[in-house]
Amino acid sequence: MGILEVLTIVFVVLKLIGVIAWSWWLVFLPLIISAVIYVIVLTLYVIGIVKLKRSIDRDFDHDFFK
Repeated sequence: MGILEVLTIVFVVLKLIGVIAWSWWLVFLPLIISAVIYVIVLTLYVIGIVKLKRSIDRDFDHDFFK
């Protein structure tokens, strides 16, 4: 569990016991930021895999087996 997830839990507890009066989207903002970071990293990973596969396919001579 990362710092953003822990921060979200802390904010939810503080909101539920009435210490903070923030709106719920602000309480869950660290979780939203974490999800966006995970999606960006996953997207970059998939793009890298696709580019690597294309590079390997391009460099490999398919006429070798003919």
